Amino acid sequence: MERSDAVPTERWAATEIEAPRRWTPVCRRWPVQLRWIAQPPQELWICGSQPNDAPAIAIVGSRKATVSGLRVAFQISSELSRRGFRIVSGLALGIDAAALDGALLGGSETGGPAAAPLALLGNGLPAIYPAANRPLARRILSCGGALISEYPSGTAPRPYHFPRRNRLISGWSVAVVVIEATRRSGSMGTAQHALDQGCEVCAVPGPVDSASHEGCHQLIRDGAHLVTCARDIIEVCGGMGVGGSRFGLAGAAPVGLAVDVRRLDLERKQHGDDLRRLHEVTGWSPVRLLRAWSGTTIETGVGQPSVSRSHQGQK
Repeated sequence: MERSDAVPTERWAATEIEAPRRWTPVCRRWPVQLRWIAQPPQELWICGSQPNDAPAIAIVGSRKATVSGLRVAFQISSELSRRGFRIVSGLALGIDAAALDGALLGGSETGGPAAAPLALLGNGLPAIYPAANRPLARRILSCGGALISEYPSGTAPRPYHFPRRNRLISGWSVAVVVIEATRRSGSMGTAQHALDQGCEVCAVPGPVDSASHEGCHQLIRDGAHLVTCARDIIEVCGGMGVGGSRFGLAGAAPVGLAVDVRRLDLERKQHGDDLRRLHEVTGWSPVRLLRAWSGTTIETGVGQPSVSRSHQGQK
């Protein structure tokens, strides 16, 4: 996540993006999960499509990311997007941009904007900061995603905007994934917001002598989930017990987890591992679907979904 210094107006004000629409809690599709966070927003400004209820995962990290970190962010994000998760991030350079780029690729491969990415900004729309990410912002809008800010048009990016914005990134998500972060960084602030909100925190480890990974290692020592791929993150989300209550969703399966696990196993054999498609055919809430997904993984052993058995001979 970026920590912006004061920025000259000419570097961020020019844009070709549509004027934002005002979005309030009384409007259609207001994100119910934001009602439960500390200091919930009283209004938002949005360019693009209002997000649906696809389960969202935040991916955040350093602006000055390594090539390895950018690759991991891109790969994890694209795979999560293929599975029907919405990727949420800031619009900073580095890890944020790589995650949003990966989400665009994953969404293009599955077709349709149901889980198009969401970028939250620390300045007023339609201006884009940093200016280098204007093409990325336009691509997010063209694929059915959204750009959202708590700040009205004309608000310049200021250092104190970004830590406040970060509570919305975590609040929108069922999990926050940190990829490359120093001990004192905006990404660590987002992780702290996630913990305060009852959200799962995941961290990708790196070289033990790398200062750019010290934040991730600290999170892991403090109890964050160590993850290295999209499947690790999906399993973490599937095991959540607090997500339904935190988001105010009807997450509990009325007929019991074991029955849901068997139903999901059958649906996965027919429809594959596309989480978005499974969400459609089951009609379950995102939390109920993720719980059943986790149960399926546990039942089959060794951390692999049951459908993968049918493909083992094809490798």
